[in-house]
Amino acid sequence: MKFRFDDQPHQAQAIASVVDLFESGALVPPQVIAGQVAGAAGHAGFRLDRMVLARNLSAVTRREAVEPQDALVPMEETDLLDQPRDFPNFSVEMETGTGKTYVYIATALRLAEIHGLRKFVILVHTVAIRVGVVKTLEQTREHFRAKYPHLDYQWHVLGDSQAVPDFADPSSGVQFLVAGISSLDKPATNTLYASPEQANLWQAEASGIAQVASLRPVLLIDEPQNMATAKRRKTIATLNPLVALRYSATHRDHFNLVHRLSAKRAAELGLVKRVSVKGVVAGASGQPYLHLKGIRPRTQRGTTRWLADLVIDVGGGDRKPQVLSPGADLLEESGGLPQYRGYVIDSMTRSELRFDNGVMLSVGQTMGVDGVSVWRDQMRHTIRAHLQKQADVQRRGLGVKVLSLFFVERVADYISGSAILPAMFDALFREEWLRSARPEGEMPDPASLRVHYFPSTKKGVFKDTSGKANEEGFEARAYDEIIANKEKLLDVANPRAFIFSHSALREGWDNPNVFQIGFLRHTRSDTERRQQIGRGLRLPVDQSGNRVHDEAINRLTLVVDESFGEFRDGLNAEYGGVGDCPEVENEDRQVTIRLRQEKLHSSEFEELWKRIRYRAVYRVEQVDEAMLASSVAAHEHLENLRSIQRRANTVQSADLVYDDKGRVITTDEAVAETGGERMVLTGMPVPNVVQLVEDQLLHGKFPLQLTRPTVVAVLSAIPSSYHAGAIHDPEYWARVVAHVIRTTVIEQMVHNVQYVPVDEALWWDANVVFLEQETSSKSLAVRGKPVPPSGVAEAPGDGSNLYDYVDYDSLVERSFAEMLENHRGTVKLFAKLPRRFRVKTPVGEYSPDWAIVCGRNGEEHLCLIRETKDKPSLADLEWDEAMRIRFAIQHFAAAPCGPVDFTYTTDIEGLRLTNGGEYPAAS
Repeated sequence: MKFRFDDQPHQAQAIASVVDLFESGALVPPQVIAGQVAGAAGHAGFRLDRMVLARNLSAVTRREAVEPQDALVPMEETDLLDQPRDFPNFSVEMETGTGKTYVYIATALRLAEIHGLRKFVILVHTVAIRVGVVKTLEQTREHFRAKYPHLDYQWHVLGDSQAVPDFADPSSGVQFLVAGISSLDKPATNTLYASPEQANLWQAEASGIAQVASLRPVLLIDEPQNMATAKRRKTIATLNPLVALRYSATHRDHFNLVHRLSAKRAAELGLVKRVSVKGVVAGASGQPYLHLKGIRPRTQRGTTRWLADLVIDVGGGDRKPQVLSPGADLLEESGGLPQYRGYVIDSMTRSELRFDNGVMLSVGQTMGVDGVSVWRDQMRHTIRAHLQKQADVQRRGLGVKVLSLFFVERVADYISGSAILPAMFDALFREEWLRSARPEGEMPDPASLRVHYFPSTKKGVFKDTSGKANEEGFEARAYDEIIANKEKLLDVANPRAFIFSHSALREGWDNPNVFQIGFLRHTRSDTERRQQIGRGLRLPVDQSGNRVHDEAINRLTLVVDESFGEFRDGLNAEYGGVGDCPEVENEDRQVTIRLRQEKLHSSEFEELWKRIRYRAVYRVEQVDEAMLASSVAAHEHLENLRSIQRRANTVQSADLVYDDKGRVITTDEAVAETGGERMVLTGMPVPNVVQLVEDQLLHGKFPLQLTRPTVVAVLSAIPSSYHAGAIHDPEYWARVVAHVIRTTVIEQMVHNVQYVPVDEALWWDANVVFLEQETSSKSLAVRGKPVPPSGVAEAPGDGSNLYDYVDYDSLVERSFAEMLENHRGTVKLFAKLPRRFRVKTPVGEYSPDWAIVCGRNGEEHLCLIRETKDKPSLADLEWDEAMRIRFAIQHFAAAPCGPVDFTYTTDIEGLRLTNGGEYPAAS
């Protein structure tokens, strides 16, 4: 299997947010060896103009969904060799599963193409991420070679004998060095810090770390929140980067955050799977429930006390965490629950707690539940969900291999003389197979379906690991199979479909076709729930390696050992607030939404489907160069070009302040800046603005390719008063002009685009778009109670809805559906269209909201497609959202089998008939 990679708008936006920072701010060294690119021998001669970076930072953060920023926040740190370092840092936040690794590799190549940068260090903190990065470099090589045909690149892994010399040698190609931070942070024992026995051709007798530092590489930090300790900050500084670019879904410190794709936004855009949770709450075993999460010291006024994080039952039936010290009486803390009588904390150490009655509890231990029975329930529900998903995929003919993942508490629970999990799985699989009414004779051997990936020694002894540096060798062997050879797991010919793993819980491991995760472990760190979700968020792929965008199957089910409320509240805390958290649905509150068969087979649906089932491609025969050129020349956004000024020197002045050792300690805040003389550029080549504009058009959020004569004609029409900026700041000038051209072309395309239906054999299949039944875990709207803003509402039994429930995303949609039900005399049939029904547009695919059939007194059916918004005018919507609707109008105007009336509306304006008619009155 070969994975397919496409240019996706959300990734292009993340790439542009970083690349645009360096417009006119990355100054290429004046002296370059003939025939070499500027950064071939490293970036020591490059200079970053921080005033320009700050200006660009302000512009980028004001257009992105982040806090606007005007000031750079550099990292100022003394490195491991006591050298002071100071370099800019920028952060990009992208939810797990949205292509973060792809984005920073593409960003590096784009920076190489524009500015001649050639040396990039990818810094990671675990073996899993390191193996995953190398795998992504391998998988994307063909894709990037097609995207950047004149830009070769190689990668090296720190630890390989020739990695540093090959990385340091001058090269016209881009060089990546993938390095684990634990391989860099021990200068006393690491050979990288020792002088070589044999002199290096380029670096004389420099140590390996000195060679890398002298190159001033661009640093790409993967998951920087795991490198925030003082020692690791020094390690980062030791690499002496030109700039550090930080990529994570869970930043701890936001160094100049320039782009954010939150979990909630990623889910709304359909970039990741939806998430539902099935909680298995442990029952009583005759003992009081106790779970010791941890024991920590607290020092006050020189005295250290131990505090226990203990989860207990409290009055009302809830289990809640308590922070308790020696002497605490659990009878009182629980609100008087009698099972805690005699449980008074006597003493505690760092690892265990003792009660007055002699009961002892170790950190991580749970008492008062039957753990094995919880595992059985979790495993049973995971297998059940797996078989259901497998049936759904096969029924739809999607060619997707379904995988399930179990995380175990200890390797010994799966591999040892007393291991119970394999036999438990085999027995439960047989039970669930028969329960699903599958033929017993077709049941596979359960043992052939399961596979384990555990860290091991060279002799094959499996181990529990926690990610420490001295365990990397054990983990590498497991990750080599689970990451480097993930295609084998995705092959439907391979029977293995249930994965048991131990240490792959942390960042860096995932598989796109994991649809169920069972957590046979109880540890709860500050980010564990979020990490659990991350292992299966990525959209699935079929047997051809293509991503599958089908909401009917793109759902990740987590089977956890806590209640849904506990999981939801814990997840919200890990995301730092509900606003950025994805909507996690309660699997136990699942509503089955069914098609009403009598509606599906009615003449109204038959007429509707006949008219809207076509697929079409759009064509633009020719761009009107004269009109395009005049529109661009008169565009108001060109006024931004007037702000481009000829670059001036900066004059800085300050008093020198010394400390007792004679070092200057004057701070940057004490430095005054004034403008100096304007710089006169002589002997510099005139920038190729045509090429710069073409590059900007191809690499924007919505790539656009125009012929060179068209680009030249448009640029020639731009008034001469704007030309000077192309000399003073060509990159910024090109970006502004390209934005105006892209906007103008797409708006012009709306008027001359032609939608042409494709061959009828490729049209939509009703059985693919409208499933016989689907499930939703959204809140159920109940009469007499507050209406959930997004939820499921039961449809009247004698109503017009194609389904027995309406699944709505907003209160506007809920209100609109009620209005349709209230006009039964004229609305014969309506349906909320599944997002599987899509229309292609130059600004992304579009899924309309509603399909409606109207008719009265035997008149011809009127087939309507409606988009519902809370704003009455397209001008009030985001530009790309409004443009998709405008293109959809053209798509439906080309309906080949009878007219389809499409427009947008609100719940207040009703059907808004485009022929000028009024909404038919209710009968």
